[in-house]
Amino acid sequence: MIKKDLVSYDPLDRFFNIREDFDSVMKDFLRGFSVPVSNRGVFPLADVKEDEDKYTVTVEVPGIEKKDLKIKVKENSLLVEGEKREETKEEGESYLRVERSYGNFRRAFSFASDLDEKKVNAEFKDGILTITLPKTEKEKPQEIEIKVK
Repeated sequence: MIKKDLVSYDPLDRFFNIREDFDSVMKDFLRGFSVPVSNRGVFPLADVKEDEDKYTVTVEVPGIEKKDLKIKVKENSLLVEGEKREETKEEGESYLRVERSYGNFRRAFSFASDLDEKKVNAEFKDGILTITLPKTEKEKPQEIEIKVK
């Protein structure tokens, strides 16, 4: 007597195999790029620092000119907008690789304290934009003197 093993068939197994095959193909394709796809596009990195009397926002904007930056402050929020313009290419040039990205960007920051919008200051030097956002007087912590009886 010959005993046969029963094999169960699940139609979803093939679906998962297709998904794994697609993921494998995409990983192989993207492996040739040194910049991850999620980091493509113009998205300047920023540091936000809080002091007792102000916030300081430092934004890296290399390759962007001062005239292409806009800063808006409203209702305890900061909006930094800009555009990185593509360099003109000469006719007949042939690039082997293009990794730099161009286009518009927008970064928004919200703050817990009330900002003194009239005293906001921005400086731009060597591709670094530094924005100082003073807090209003009422937001500064006040020391209360303790009386001894």
